[in-house]
Amino acid sequence: MLSRAQEARVRDVLANHPRGTIQTYCLEHLAAAVKIPPGHLADLAVFVRSLREHGACQTRYGGTCDADAHETERVLIWGPPTPMSAEPNTGGGHAA
Repeated sequence: MLSRAQEARVRDVLANHPRGTIQTYCLEHLAAAVKIPPGHLADLAVFVRSLREHGACQTRYGGTCDADAHETERVLIWGPPTPMSAEPNTGGGHAA
């Protein structure tokens, strides 16, 4: 299981990218970017799956990992098209 600090670093890396760009990561390079040891890749994969289910990231199989510009057939992960806000949307409010 990842620590809260590790989870926060994953969210930060995926959510904070220059507007109009997408930064894709293979699982191994995402782990390196957020300082998660290789022995915890399975925990990272579970956390990424949870983020994807809640719309906090997107995934696909195959393509180019931007972290090292390498081609992969494995999963690629990237954040939402626009940076996420610091406060989660609870669904109870109205848009201004």
